[in-house]
Amino acid sequence: MRLRHSVLLALLCLPSLSAGADNRWHWVKVGNNVDHGWDISRGDAIVVVQNAQFTATLFWEGSTTDVQITLKGNVASGKLTVKEVVQGSDYSGSTYSGTMTVKKWPATGGTTGVETINLSDGLGMIGLTRTIRK
Repeated sequence: MRLRHSVLLALLCLPSLSAGADNRWHWVKVGNNVDHGWDISRGDAIVVVQNAQFTATLFWEGSTTDVQITLKGNVASGKLTVKEVVQGSDYSGSTYSGTMTVKKWPATGGTTGVETINLSDGLGMIGLTRTIRK
């Protein structure tokens, strides 16, 4: 019995088999850089919208534990205002504003839509997206 529970727990923890794995958020940040035009960062994210509060944890590319940036703020009627905190940096971060959009369609190829968040501070942008699976 204990072995069966251990195997079941292990299977549930596998990203490719767990129900939420296909609904992962992904992010990209494009910032202005005077030396070479643009700095581009990206990775996976955890996004939570609850009671008009928005939080996002943006992980370094290739990691789901090493935090690069956190975003916290408010959302109302699909409009967001968030404050950026860059982990391990003395940079104070920027204030971003933008929109949250959901686009749905009939089930095609296992998907039923996409959620997208577009934020800008006037010089750079942060985009977050996830595919909605059926």
